[in-house]
Amino acid sequence: MTEDHRPDIGRLAVAWYSDRARDLPWRRTKDPYAVWVSEIMLQQTTVATVAPRFAAFLLRFPNLVTMAQASEEELLEEVVGLGYYRRFRAMKKTADLLVSESLDSLPTDYRALRELPGIGDYTAGAVASIAFNEPVAAIDGNAIRVLSRLLARGGLHVSAASKRALAVDAVAMIPSGRASEFTQALFDLGATVCRPREPDCDACPVQTHCAALQQDRIDEFPQLAKRRESIPRLVAVAWIQDESHRRVLLQRRTADASRMPGFWQLPEIWLAPSDDAKSALAEMLSDLGTDSSVGEELARARHSITHHRLDCRLHAVTIGAGRLAALAAREEFEFFSIDELQAAAAPLSTISRKLWLQNMKRQTPSP
Repeated sequence: MTEDHRPDIGRLAVAWYSDRARDLPWRRTKDPYAVWVSEIMLQQTTVATVAPRFAAFLLRFPNLVTMAQASEEELLEEVVGLGYYRRFRAMKKTADLLVSESLDSLPTDYRALRELPGIGDYTAGAVASIAFNEPVAAIDGNAIRVLSRLLARGGLHVSAASKRALAVDAVAMIPSGRASEFTQALFDLGATVCRPREPDCDACPVQTHCAALQQDRIDEFPQLAKRRESIPRLVAVAWIQDESHRRVLLQRRTADASRMPGFWQLPEIWLAPSDDAKSALAEMLSDLGTDSSVGEELARARHSITHHRLDCRLHAVTIGAGRLAALAAREEFEFFSIDELQAAAAPLSTISRKLWLQNMKRQTPSP
């Protein structure tokens, strides 16, 4: 495909998008703040997962000022279950920074957006093009797939240099004044037509300009790095209640924890699959200066995180009143009532939430 074809691709893609655009909640507004929120929420998270959460998030934090006024914990409560929580901490830092400078809106161009916490090349390109119609590229997984097939471009499409090269071609495709539509057209083409497997080439509006299709090499693009093999781990988790059995002991992760810093969790320990969960929990609590009796398994849950496959086991743990009070008095521990857990009064780690819900389901008698 020659360079002369790039403007034709842009015009065809935008015309197709005008007729076939997906109806997504964040497309019903051009508010830059809402566009930014949607792009952060969609990082490493599917459209199907984000769609029902987007409106609720905006209802609670409708603008930069309300986000800056909220605590980090309040922000995290609203996004529990979406994972990759560092992106939301960075979002809070951006709101705090802009409001501290007496600004109530996002910068209007790519370069200024790129300087803000948590906003990389992709997010800056997406917000600048969609919200401000700036002719810049937003190179995500969908765009990489569409562009690499159109260009039949080899090599691993994971490096910054490779993405920059694709961005140059993408910018050359943008019809004058139509950057917002073109960016979203690339997203939709990748999501609904130029799919990773079994792409619907017959429905593609730019098929006549697709070098990979013409060369019968669609399956060769894009070339991505192989995924690392997942490592199995056992996670032993403690269910510790007070004497009334109405409150549960939670532990807060430190601010520098590698996973979900600042979130609350049921006390847990990661083990090898062959280890004994009960013995490990007793040893963990002993290291905290507390003698305990680890009882029956209450619930199990599976969870995948980064490169790990987790087998999570929840065990009932009994601790004497005096020792339990001393443990709860430590800075990182606190009792929460079942009602508080149900009301999401504290951001709870995904593993703990899964096990807590399984345990509650087990205790609820069948009708």
